[in-house]
Amino acid sequence: SVYIIGDVNSDGDINVLDVVIIANEAIGTGDELVGCEVLAADINEDGIINVLDIVQAVNMILEII
Repeated sequence: SVYIIGDVNSDGDINVLDVVIIANEAIGTGDELVGCEVLAADINEDGIINVLDIVQAVNMILEII
């Protein structure tokens, strides 16, 4: 499957919606991520979705603007 790192909801944009999904996964709330969603959310590719991925997602958004 094809995915874009950071674009967890696969809408073609990396934005605050993706940050919210990553944050929910990091704290254990919201819908469980599966497949490519997990790969897209683990931005630093360390096998764990946590605050480091949230920070990197925000940085990605700020670099785009």
